[in-house]
This record gives sequence, C-alpha cells and structure tokens, in this order.
Amino acid sequence: MSAYMGAAVLLYLQELIDWDSYFSWRKGESSDVEVDRAALQEVLETAAQICSEMEPALRAGWYECAKLEGDEVVYPPHIKETLDKLRDAGLISFGVEEQYDGFELPSFVANVILQMVSRADAGLMTILGLQAGVAEDIQKFGSEELKRAYLPRFASGEVMGAMDLTEPQAGSDLGAIQTRATKDGERYFIDGDKIFITNGGCEIHLVLARDGDTYDQSKGTTKGLTLYLVPRTLPSGERNGVSVTRLEEKLGIHGSPTAAIHFERAEGFLVGNEGEGFKAMLSLMNNARLGVAAQGVGIAEAALSVALQYARDRVQFGRAIAEQPLMKDRLAKMTLELEGSRALLYRACALVDQNHAIENALARERELSASERVELEALFERNDTRIRLLTPLAKYMGTEAADSITRDAIQIHGGLGFMAESEVGKLHSDAIITTIYEGTSEIQVSFALKEIGRGALTVVFEALEQELKTFEDPKLKAQADKVLEGMNLILGAAGSLLADFNYALMSAQSLAEVVASVIAGAELLKQAKADPRRFDLAASWISRRMVDLESRCKRIKEGSVDRLDRASAIIALND
Repeated sequence: MSAYMGAAVLLYLQELIDWDSYFSWRKGESSDVEVDRAALQEVLETAAQICSEMEPALRAGWYECAKLEGDEVVYPPHIKETLDKLRDAGLISFGVEEQYDGFELPSFVANVILQMVSRADAGLMTILGLQAGVAEDIQKFGSEELKRAYLPRFASGEVMGAMDLTEPQAGSDLGAIQTRATKDGERYFIDGDKIFITNGGCEIHLVLARDGDTYDQSKGTTKGLTLYLVPRTLPSGERNGVSVTRLEEKLGIHGSPTAAIHFERAEGFLVGNEGEGFKAMLSLMNNARLGVAAQGVGIAEAALSVALQYARDRVQFGRAIAEQPLMKDRLAKMTLELEGSRALLYRACALVDQNHAIENALARERELSASERVELEALFERNDTRIRLLTPLAKYMGTEAADSITRDAIQIHGGLGFMAESEVGKLHSDAIITTIYEGTSEIQVSFALKEIGRGALTVVFEALEQELKTFEDPKLKAQADKVLEGMNLILGAAGSLLADFNYALMSAQSLAEVVASVIAGAELLKQAKADPRRFDLAASWISRRMVDLESRCKRIKEGSVDRLDRASAIIALND
C-alpha cells in the first residue's frame, strides 16, 4: 500500500463512511455501491501513484518559481509536468457533475487527493485546489449557458480558474472592496485591481465586484457585491481587459503563482443574481477552507514522514534518537496532532457529502414519500448546522497542526533542519501560509464562536452524545465517558461567555480548541472501533486533550474581560 494512500484513508473508504446511503441518495435506484466505491478507490490509487512518482522532482524543484513572461504566467517545469499527468488522469476539477463531463467526486475523495498533492508539493495544491472551488461555484450559481460553456472545459483541464477577492485595502474585510462593475445594456464591465491572486495567470477569473448603480451607497458593506466570471479570452476570441501586472515573491509555495491583476473594462458574465455575490463567494470559500485543511494535513504528513526516517537513522549516544524518551514523546505528539486534525477533516467531509447526496434525493420528487422527505429535510438542516461549525474548526486544526508539526520536524533534525536546503525547513515555510489564507486562524475561531452563539454546539453535541453512548467494549466505553465529561465541562464554560462579547472573542481560541478536541476524540474512537490497532491513538489523544480541556474550561469560567485591560498595560511596556 502506498504511503500516500494511508491506512486511515482506506478505513474511511471501506468502513467508516456510509456509502450505501450516499450513493442511494445521490443516484437513486441506479446506484451500484460496490462498483461506485471501487471506482473511488481506483481514482485515489491513481492520484497516489502520480504524487508518489512526482514527489522527488517536486521537492527538488521547491525553489523554482513561476515566472511572468510578458503577460503570461509560466509554471516551473516540475509543476507543469505534474499538472499534465493529473490532467491526463482527469484529476483537475473534481466536483464537476457527470452531465458536464466531470467525475463528480465526493468531498472526502477530493480532499484526500488535495492532501496527497500537498504532501508532494503544497504549491501545486494551491493551483489544483482552486479548480474544484471555482468550477463548483459556476455549477451552483451560474446560468445553464455558462455551465455548458465552461464546466466541460474545467473537467478536461482545458481551462483553469482563480478567485479574485483581495484588494490592497480589502483582505478578509470584503466590505472594503472597490472593484467596480458597470452595467451597459445587458453587458457588465469590470474595472479595478486585485492582489494576492493564486493562479492569477489562468484563463477564468471569478471576480467579486461592487455594483456601479449602488456603488456609493453600498461602500463599506457586503451588500451590492456581485460575482462575475471574467475570462481572459472572450467567446468571440478577442482578448479581454484582464492583465497580470506582477507576481509576488513568497516565503514558500514557490511553484504557485501569486499575482496582481488589473481589470480595465473587462467584460464579465453574471454568476448568480446581482447583489448576491457575497453569498456565492462564501460557498466557494467554505469549500476552499476544507481544501486548505487538507493541505495542512498533507504538509504535516510529509514532515512527519521525513522526521521519522531521520530520527530512526540518526544515532546519538549509542542509539537512534527515535528511541530516546524525549524524542519518542515528541514524535508521538506529532502523530497525534496529525491524526486528530485528519479525523476532524474527514468527519466534516463526510457530512458535506451526505448533504450533497440528500439534495439530489430531494430533487427526485417521485421517489420519496411525504414522511421520508420531511425526515431528509430535517437531517439536511442538522448536518448543515454541523458543517458550519466543523468547517472553520477543521481549517484551524489542520493548518495549526501543520505549522506545529513542521516546526517540530526541524527540531528533530537539529542543526541540519536549519539549513536552507533542508526538506523540513521547506515544508515549514509552506505550512505557515495555510494558517493565513482563506481566513486566518483567528478568523476561523471567531467564525466557530459565531456558530456556537447560534446554537451549533447543541446540535453537534447531541449527535456526539448519541455516538459516544453506543460504545460497548469496556475499553472504548471508558474513553467515551471521558469525552462525555469533557463535553459537559465545555457546556458549563460556554455559558460564561454569553455575558460579554469581548470576553467571548478573547476566549474564542480556547473554546475552539476544546470543542475540536472532543469532536476529534469521538472520531478517533470510531476509528478504533473499526480498527483496534488505533486504540492507543484514540486513548492518547483523549488523555492528553482532556487535561488541556479541563484547564481551558476552568480558565474560561474564572476569567473575565479584565484580561483585555491587562493585555493593554503589558503591550504599553513597549512604548
């Protein structure tokens, strides 16, 4: 079995995801679960083989950057070669529906592929990961004419896309967007500048722009924003008013071009309704956040693999450093961080897939009775609530774990890890950005807090409680009881945050950590039930995390907003 495939991936593919329900809801009577699941495994094995074969060239070419030649962006050779291989395998835009010549891969499978690609080269993943999101937004919100014109080209890899959000004055604050869309008869024209655009040299740009008719009135808000598909080449064959003005130099992900884009009377085509661009872009960003979580998991896998190999080969004081107590504990901690963040990501993906399949089932009106429809609609709503909380938590956990694990991998290598050519040093440089783009870690925990304030914690914990009470094996039940105790501590602490919004924001990271700990703990126990070899993993996660959870919950309950005043006084010492 390829290291890129991994035991955990196979466990979910073969046992832990309810593929029977998924394919039954998605396809109805035409589903053949065994055939469909075998096809998914074949897709993953193909991706694993390509990534494994290309890993040496991708790692060796880490310093090679994309170049701007005239107005064209040129990928480094190792990036282009791997993209060509993935394109030949049909693995460029994962979620395009079959009616538009795509594979329509489940979110779980798509994110495992992104994880594999990230393990080989994180820069390549930022190019590839965008394609699914851009195509899926066109698929979800675009007109049938746009879908038929562009989705088959995304599926074949003929065109690639970018999402153009950020401006010099507008990062996460999309209300500050100034790019203008002017309506001229039935046509729309875009003027403005975007920065930090991943894969900015591509053919298709999804641009968030402010409607000209309400430009002044909507400034500073997310109202009046509309999403447009802006191609570099118009359907007539003429060149559109889209130009790449520069490529950025970055600390990592060098193979991925990050561009500044200028739009000058560039014709755009409406995606969705006027004034509803923020909603459409949020859909794309939520998918992208799970993709970046997968990127974090892939980078962390790579760093842990390299660190383990070095620790087993490096002999100090008569034995391999992997066998020395402090180092063994560090390697175990790194493994726990990786597997905990993976478990959270896979749970989120499974819920996304279930809801996608339910949507298909609800669309086939004749196949459902009235009671079945009501039951599925209720499940969809519960899942949607859980997804809105798990998505920012998965992004936060996956990327923070990547940052931590790659840093530990440098430490394990000692002085060699600090050398410019060290593999783990490159991986750490790649990992840093994952905690920043698609919403920083601070923004993710704030989003999670917002969902908790809307009642998501109750919905998530009700489902967790039901799961945890099903464990009958005494060893698993004892661990499940610990997680249940942790959930009760969280509920007690969360109530302390309701009185003061600023205190709640200040405690958002601690709250996100403890909530993620119990969700991942339950998921790891589910893994251990299916594969007893994973029991020590689950038990160690719960043992370590529940101690931390108790401390954090106590601090939340006993603390107050006075900490902000103290923080101001401490910062003032630097003046």
